[in-house]
Formats: sequence, structure tokens, C-alpha cells
Amino acid sequence: MKKSGFFWVSYADLMTSLFFVMLVLYVITLTILQGEMGKIVAQNEQLKKITQIEEQFKPLQKDGAFYYLEACNKYVAKDLIGIEIFESNEAIIKKQYVTNTIDVGNKIETFLNTLLEQNPDFKYLLVIEGNMANTWDMKLNQDSEYGYKKSYERALAVYDLWLKNNITFRKENIEVLITGSGFNGLCRDKIEENNKRFSIQIIPKVSKIEY
Repeated sequence: MKKSGFFWVSYADLMTSLFFVMLVLYVITLTILQGEMGKIVAQNEQLKKITQIEEQFKPLQKDGAFYYLEACNKYVAKDLIGIEIFESNEAIIKKQYVTNTIDVGNKIETFLNTLLEQNPDFKYLLVIEGNMANTWDMKLNQDSEYGYKKSYERALAVYDLWLKNNITFRKENIEVLITGSGFNGLCRDKIEENNKRFSIQIIPKVSKIEY
């Protein structure tokens, strides 16, 4: 009887221990599952935001004043494609193209203001990129320092013109990047003359997911 009683006591202790082990495993598993569900919910919310932004960009893509380069999400002013709007070898906009350039800036500012009203919690990066056309025989090096410097100066000239005409992009949640790709860069036009242009890219900066 003593041995039998000892067996049942030990058995009860073992079952109690197993119960606590299973309880701990259950709590850990439940915690992990809740964490994973939280990640999925957060990711779905991010996806909804991205889809919402893509829909809101369509008006600018369909605007008659812009040509949308879908492969790299850039916008080019239609009226200025293939036109040397700058003085030869200078970063000075020719007088006959000043009005068109200002009109482009006004449209971009209006569009950005609409985005900010619809998405006050979002941030955006506006890239103003200068592009240049190579010679007919493509003799200029794609990585020419001259090309990078001059295209940057021309992008800056466009930005300065907009500033002088009270077109302001730098707001609390908009960062502006002025750059030049010279004779290089993605989405260059197959017709080399058409690369005499500046392009605009608006990049939404979705906040980091917190779990």
C-alpha cells in the first residue's frame, strides 16, 4: 500500500507538472499567434495605403500637360519634350519657355496640395531631375562630369524659377531633392533629342510598420 500510495503521489506530481508545461506552451503559442496576426493586420493597412496613393496619382498621370514614364514613375512636361529650353551651354531658361515652365510648377504644386489634404499623415519626396541629350554620334561619355554638373544646374534653375514665382514645394511633410542624371539615367528616350528635358518624380514615403 505504501508503494502504491507513493506511485499515485508521484503520478499526480507528474500530471501537475505536465499541466503547467502545457499551460506555458499554450500561453507562448497564443502570444506568438497574436504577434503574427498583428503583423498581418499592419501589413494589410500598409497595402491599403499604397493602393490608395496609386489611385490618387492617376489624375496627374492623365493630365494633358505631362507625359508619364511608367517604367520609372517619372513625369515629363509634354510641351517641353525635345526642346532645348536653356541657353546653349548655360543653365538659363530661354524667355520663350519661362511661362510653360511656370505652368508646370503650378500644376505640380496644386497636385501636391491635393495629396496633402487627402493624406495628412503621409510624407513625400519630390525629385526634380535634370536630363541632357548626347550628340548625334553618342560620343560623349555617359558618366561625363560635365553632364552631371550641367544637368543639376539646369534642374536647380527650374526650381529657382518656381521659387521666384511663389511656387513652394517644401512643406512640413514634403522633401525636395534636386539632381542631375546628365547623359545617363533610367527611362531615357530612344530619340536622343527628347532627352533635353527635366523630369519630376513624386515618391510617397510610407511610415515604417510598428508591431
